[in-house]
Amino acid sequence: MIRLKEDCFFNQGIKLHYLDSNPNNKDHVPLLICPGLSEPAENYVPLLSSLPTRRGIALSFRGRGKSDSPQKGYSLENHISDLESLVQHLGIKTFYLMGYSRGVSYALGYALQYPKCVKGLLLAEYPAEHKKMPEGWADEYLASYWGDTQGSSLLQAHVVKGIQKESKQIDFWGELDKIECPTIIMRGTEEESLLSDEEIARYRACLQSVPSHIEVFEGAGHTIKDSHHEKFVGVVEQFLNGIEARP
Repeated sequence: MIRLKEDCFFNQGIKLHYLDSNPNNKDHVPLLICPGLSEPAENYVPLLSSLPTRRGIALSFRGRGKSDSPQKGYSLENHISDLESLVQHLGIKTFYLMGYSRGVSYALGYALQYPKCVKGLLLAEYPAEHKKMPEGWADEYLASYWGDTQGSSLLQAHVVKGIQKESKQIDFWGELDKIECPTIIMRGTEEESLLSDEEIARYRACLQSVPSHIEVFEGAGHTIKDSHHEKFVGVVEQFLNGIEARP
């Protein structure tokens, strides 16, 4: 049985919420999780609960879950700042970093700024870029993708519009050779996957300077951590344990 702690901290006056499983575990390097665009930390309770011997921390970025939802401040830099503030709050020096969906861009941005802190990268279901959201995306997201009621409950309208307004196209492909740690890319094979074969080939070509692996989830779309939960947990455990087994 894991011990799951929830707590808050402040980044420039913005209250941010996170979940921390096994906070007193010192036996392994902890795993820090960057959820996807609309995800709160609570979406990762099943994963945290399935890693009983390792400390795991999931952050609700600004505008998500129980964190504050400021009127502005939703750029890539703001998200990286939230992550670094959490690291400082926790006082952890090194950790593994997971990014899921759009959380991949937050994880990559952080790993490129703070390479000595990140001992392993787990990137699921997203290319190496921070995407510029097209005009009209926010309205479509709230009204069509999730539906009015559910969309508003997941993210407030001003948050979605702030994400769109402050988004910029940032390409990380040319910087992947600066990654210093072992990296795993996880993807589904179905149409809903957000990673194409061409993007997987680019990951493989750009990550040749570090130990890297592509893990394919056959029959899965974008939600590999949920639809293929047991395999996802096994892949994460194997990757982390493999790093720690290296001399």
